[in-house]
Amino acid sequence: MPILVILALLLVSSAAIAISDAVKPKVSRSWIIALVGAAISWLGVLLLRLYLPTDLSLFTWQPESLFHTQLFLEINYDNWPYALSLVTLCMAVIFTDSTRSFLPSSPKAWANSLALTAVNLLALFAGDPNMLIFAWVLVDTLEFISTLPSRQSNHSAARLPTVFGVRMLSTLALAAGTVSGWMVEPGFTLSAIPSQAGIFFLLAAGLRLGVLPLNLPFLQSAEEKNGPALLLRLSPVASSLAVIARLPANLLANQPVWLTLFKVLTTVAALYAAGMWLTGKSQHDSRPYWIIALAAFATMCALNGAAPASRTWGTALLLSGSMLFLFDPPIRRIRFLPILGILGIIGLPYTLAASGWEGLMGTHFTFGSALMLLAHTMLVLGYLRYTFEITGTVTGLERHARITYPLGLILVVQTIVILTLGGWLGSLTPGLWVASLASLLMAGLIAFFYFWQSAQISALIQKQNFRFYRLGSILIKGFQNILSLQWLYQSVNWIFRQAAVVGFTISTIIEGEGGILWSLVFLVILITLFLAGVPTP
Repeated sequence: MPILVILALLLVSSAAIAISDAVKPKVSRSWIIALVGAAISWLGVLLLRLYLPTDLSLFTWQPESLFHTQLFLEINYDNWPYALSLVTLCMAVIFTDSTRSFLPSSPKAWANSLALTAVNLLALFAGDPNMLIFAWVLVDTLEFISTLPSRQSNHSAARLPTVFGVRMLSTLALAAGTVSGWMVEPGFTLSAIPSQAGIFFLLAAGLRLGVLPLNLPFLQSAEEKNGPALLLRLSPVASSLAVIARLPANLLANQPVWLTLFKVLTTVAALYAAGMWLTGKSQHDSRPYWIIALAAFATMCALNGAAPASRTWGTALLLSGSMLFLFDPPIRRIRFLPILGILGIIGLPYTLAASGWEGLMGTHFTFGSALMLLAHTMLVLGYLRYTFEITGTVTGLERHARITYPLGLILVVQTIVILTLGGWLGSLTPGLWVASLASLLMAGLIAFFYFWQSAQISALIQKQNFRFYRLGSILIKGFQNILSLQWLYQSVNWIFRQAAVVGFTISTIIEGEGGILWSLVFLVILITLFLAGVPTP
C-alpha cells in the first residue's frame, strides 16, 4: 500500500500543477505543489527502508493454468537505493530549477518531471518480468512523447527511430528471457532470475544502458542542459541498473566463451567512455560517456558474480553525476558542493563506492581488473577537471533561488551519506582500500605529469604541425563509429528503404495501366500448371 501512495502522490501533484497552470497560471504555486509532492514522496521512500522487503500484489493472470505468474510490485535492498536516488534527483531538479522559474514553460516541466519519476518508480518496483515489460513500454512511450517537442534538428529527429528501436529490442530481449526462465521455473520473480535466462536479462539491460553494444543514444543540445531534461535522461537508467543488481550469481558460469566476450566488450566500453569523459569539451557534452562508463562498471560486477555490488556504481552514476550536471548556472562561491559529489565515486574506505570494489575487480586481480582501475582513474580525473574548470559567476539570481539552488545540491550530498551509512547490508565498509589508493595514486601521477609537462607537450604538438593530433582524432572517430554500431543501423535502414522501393515498384506495375495484362499472364500460367498436372500448394 505505501508503494501505491507514493506513486499516486507524484501523479496527483503532476495533475494538480497541470490543472493549476491551465486555470490560473502562477509559477510560485506550481513550484510549491511540485516541491511538496516530491518532498513527501522522498520521505515516504526513506521510511520504507525500515520495512524492507515490501511487496504489493496487483492481480493474477487468467486462466491460471496458462499464466503461472501475477503482476506485483516489490521494494527490497536491490532497488530501494535506486528508488531513493531517483526521488532525490527529482526533488533536486525542482530545487535547482527555481533559477528558471521566470520561464513560462517551467510549470509544465515540473509536472512532467513528477510524472516521469512516478512511471520510472513503477519500473523500479516491478517484482515480476511481465510487470517490468509493461513498465518499460510505458516509460519509453512517455519519454518519446516528451522528446518530440524538443527536437531541434533534422539529424536529431532522424536518430529517434534508432534510439527507440534499440529500446524495443531490449524489451524483446526481456520477453525472451521471461519465456526462457518460465521453461525452467514457471512464475519466477525478478529477485530469483534463473541462470538460464540471465543472459537475456543482461542483454536487455545492456541495450538500454548503451553498454552492450556500445551506443550513444542522444545528441546534446542547449535544451538538454536543464534539470528536467537531465531527469528525462537519467531516470530510465535506474530501472535497468536495478535489473543488473538482481542478476544471478552464476551468470554465464557454464558458458566461459560468452562470459569472456561480454567482459571484453564491457571493459572496452568502460575504457572508451572514461577516456571520452576525461577529454570532453564540457560535462554536459560528455554526459552520455559518464552514463556508459559507470553502467559498464555495474555490468562488470554482475559478470564477476557480484551483482549486488553494482548498486554502488549505479547510485554513483545517478547521484554524483547529478551533482555535477545540476550545477548550472555555475556559482563559484559554492563550487565546493559539486566537489563533495566525488564522495560517491572515489571509492575510499567508508564511502559509497567502497563496497563496489570487490565486484569490479573480481576474485583475482587480472589485466582486465587493471584496465577497469584505469577507467575509474579517468572518471575521477574528469570529474575533478570539470569541477575546477567552472569559472562562471552568476549574480542575477532571485532571492529565493539563492537559497533553493544550493539546497538541491545539498540534498544530493545528504542522500549519498544516507546510502553510505545504511543503503544496504554492508554498505558501510572499508572495501578494497588498496584499489582506491592505487586509483588515487594514478590520478595524482597523471595530473602531476600533465601540469609539469603541459608546456613541452604543447610545443611538441605545434612542432609536429598537429599531425599526431589529427591522426589520433581520425582514429578515435573511426573507433567510435565502429563501436557505436551506427554502420549497422544505417545498413538496416538502407535495406528497409530498398525493400520499400521494390514493394512500391511491384505495386505500381500491378496496379498501373499494365495491371490487367499481368493478371492475364498469371491466369495463363495457373491454367497451364493445372492442365499439366503440376501439384500446386
